[in-house]
This record gives sequence, structure tokens and C-alpha cells, in this order.
Amino acid sequence: MSNFSDSAPALSTLTSCRTADLPWLPWAMRGSQFKLLSVDPASGRYTLLIRFDKGVVAPIHRHIGAVEGYVLEGAFHYADQPEVRFGAGDYLLERDSAVHQPVSPEGAVMFAVFHGPVEGLDQEDNVIGRIDWKWHLDTWNAALAKAES
Repeated sequence: MSNFSDSAPALSTLTSCRTADLPWLPWAMRGSQFKLLSVDPASGRYTLLIRFDKGVVAPIHRHIGAVEGYVLEGAFHYADQPEVRFGAGDYLLERDSAVHQPVSPEGAVMFAVFHGPVEGLDQEDNVIGRIDWKWHLDTWNAALAKAES
């Protein structure tokens, strides 16, 4: 397993990992897990594998930066557009400022590149939470440090 650091100098122009060897960690949303693949503090970009359990209904959220996703397994749709389904092999671009609520009746696994933070919203569009590259990095490193102790 790899620890990431936001202050270590770059050792090379290539970063890689064997994703099957990385643990699934609980994500900010109940019923979902993530694997951290990369972080770029300078741009705020981070890359994840995300796994959604069957029956997951995500909180309503807003993208501060765009998100590019590629569905590897399963499927999901947005609560306000149940007829538009994203399944294995589908690419999607959620533009910055997008507000939506994903739903995954069968569960899904997705590769996603986040170009900025995501904010959780309440019913009145008030921000009730925020996750960004730093939240992911801190959560990842804390879990790995706990596993090693």
C-alpha cells in the first residue's frame, strides 16, 4: 500500500499502483468506498476508484470542479432522470456547478477524476459538507497508518 504526501518532492514523472492491492476505505457517503489513486495539490485534482453498494442513494451535492467518470461495473442514474442510466463502459462528464443526486439500485464501480471539491447540500441548498483532495489524502493516510500500527 502507498502513503501519499502533499509535500514530498516528485521522484519521477510516473506514478503507478496495483489497484487490486489497495484497500477499499469508507467514503464520505454512506454505502460507498474509495481507493485513492492520485492527488495533485497544485490543481486540486484527485483520482479515485469509487464503489457504491446496492441501493445507494447519494446525498444531493454540487461539483465545484468538473468530474470525469467511467463506469467499470454496475450502473447508476440521477434521481431526477431515472430513465438515463449509466452502465459499464459509459463515460460521463459532470461539469462544475452540477447539482444532482446519483442513485445506484444494483451497485456500481467507477473510475473518477475530480477537478475540484464536492459540496454536500441540504434541501435548501445550504452547504453541509465538503470533500476535496486534502480530505481524501488525510483519510487515506490515516487509515493506512492505523493499519500499520
